[in-house]
Amino acid sequence: MNDMEEDGRRTTMTTTKTRGIRLAKEENEKTDVRKYIPPLDGQYVEKWLNDSQNPGQVGEELVKQQFLLDLLHSKISARYERGLETAEIDEHAWQVQNSITAIKRRLKQLVDTVPPVVSLETTDSRCIEMYEEKQLMATQGMLRADILEERQRVARLCWQLHNTGEDTKEMVNEDPKNDEQEWVERCKLEEAARSALLEEINRLRSTCADLRARLEMEALSNEVPKYDSL
Repeated sequence: MNDMEEDGRRTTMTTTKTRGIRLAKEENEKTDVRKYIPPLDGQYVEKWLNDSQNPGQVGEELVKQQFLLDLLHSKISARYERGLETAEIDEHAWQVQNSITAIKRRLKQLVDTVPPVVSLETTDSRCIEMYEEKQLMATQGMLRADILEERQRVARLCWQLHNTGEDTKEMVNEDPKNDEQEWVERCKLEEAARSALLEEINRLRSTCADLRARLEMEALSNEVPKYDSL
């Protein structure tokens, strides 16, 4: 009787183990584990696009290139803040931007070969996303220009202060307290003028970004076919 119980216990354990292995195997088969493929280098993009006929693969590559471009822009901004050279990264970003343009063109060609079935809601949502993207890109470009201009202005002011300091060393200062107060007042005026200038730049930047995005969307709307409600 004990031998029969022992055999039954072993059979149950074996069955449970086999079932667990089978379930784990099925779970692994359900899991789609794909090796990550980095974005293509700019010199290979054109040839790859000519050979590619799958819109899904082209769309995936577009997402990778856009992510890479965002990463490069972040690095450029960080180096700007630290006053470091960005020429090499700028060149890389320009190549990636060209690749993105080519990929979008190819993707449009592949999509146009398929009869479109697009609802008005989907079209409107896509137009809104494209408009926001254009607006962000325009704002980013103007921000970089503003940062560069402000850096140049600060450099000029520092040079002027340096020259002024050299001149004051040659003068006899009879009342240092009055001179100090005068410089404090000048600094306050400069700070107020700078704040007013920055506010005006922000206002003009927002207006220009909006207008620029609208112009690009207007130009794009002439190329995108209109769809009636289904």
